[in-house]
Amino acid sequence: MKKRLVSVLMSVTMAASLLAGCGSGAGGSSAVANTGDTAASDASSQAEATVEAEEETAAVDIPLAGACWYNFADTFISNARQSLLNIAAADGAIAVEDADSQNDTATQTNNMNNMFSKDVDYLILNNINTGAIDDICNQILEQGTYGIFANTDSPSDENFEKNEKLYSVSSVATQSGDIMGEAIVEYWKANPDADRNGNGKLDYIMLLGIQGHYDTTVRSQYSVQKIVDSGIEVNQIGGDLVCEYSRAKAQEAVAALLANYSDDIDAIIACNDDMALGGIEALKAGGFFGEDGKKVLVAGVDATAVGCDAVREGTLLVTALNNPITLAKATYKVMKLTSEGKEVTTESMGLDGVTVEGRRVWIDYKAITKDNVDEANYDINDTVIE
Repeated sequence: MKKRLVSVLMSVTMAASLLAGCGSGAGGSSAVANTGDTAASDASSQAEATVEAEEETAAVDIPLAGACWYNFADTFISNARQSLLNIAAADGAIAVEDADSQNDTATQTNNMNNMFSKDVDYLILNNINTGAIDDICNQILEQGTYGIFANTDSPSDENFEKNEKLYSVSSVATQSGDIMGEAIVEYWKANPDADRNGNGKLDYIMLLGIQGHYDTTVRSQYSVQKIVDSGIEVNQIGGDLVCEYSRAKAQEAVAALLANYSDDIDAIIACNDDMALGGIEALKAGGFFGEDGKKVLVAGVDATAVGCDAVREGTLLVTALNNPITLAKATYKVMKLTSEGKEVTTESMGLDGVTVEGRRVWIDYKAITKDNVDEANYDINDTVIE
């Protein structure tokens, strides 16, 4: 562990009370006054010793964690980031510094190297350089620090075997894909008019996050597979649209397709809420979700506050709750347990919806619809980890 400077509350109140008590002999005989002066001097020395002793405890062994997030502007990441900072500040056992990679691999690499130069005890990596996981894991191993891949692709079994300080903390991405697909199937089968052009196929747009990102791959594949497995024939419009989890890019992509496919689009499957909301804005501008009842089924992931507002509004059919507070708590708990020399298990984590398999920590998703949208509430000021 490296020495970190932390704030310590000085016991000046104790010193002040001792000094005040020493003045009680004033006004008595000369002998009493001299005794009081002596006591005052002793108390003053004791107070100074107390302050000096406490000042010495200001430098203590506190692990330092460096968190490299892919993009502070991402709604989910913003919440997870702030939650982690709040938990660390409240618990006081681990110091956390973080950096914004601005959705750029070169920037993230620089951020990682900066964290290593600070001799961090833990590197938390919300990785976007998915093609370099092996190289990153080797670099973490060489540095001798703990590595935690957070809400991103998991390192391979081989990487875990090489480094006992390697962990991943992530949601079960397959669940989010299933949740989107199941909601669309349920609505489609209950509402024949959902087939807007009457061709007997579910015509959909797919909005992808970062190219090659595990969550993007799994969410897109499992959502469509769930629809196909239900017996519904599908037709993808516009091919895979890589919008990098960006609301603005998704809005632009959907708006472009509406020019030619306005009468055909039945559904939009978005790999996060921000992209779903971008699609919804394009649809609204194209005359959907108005008084005439014309609508497209839109599904997303994360259950962000704005995403849940869209669920209440009726423009977002479903979102899968990926709780950023649980991500932050699970990440912090891995650090705290390992810093205390304790094993990371489902039981020692002690968090609802969190299970541990080896050194992979999994967080469950939850389907959020209009019927249970209030269950998606979470508070970034919730810092209880035990």
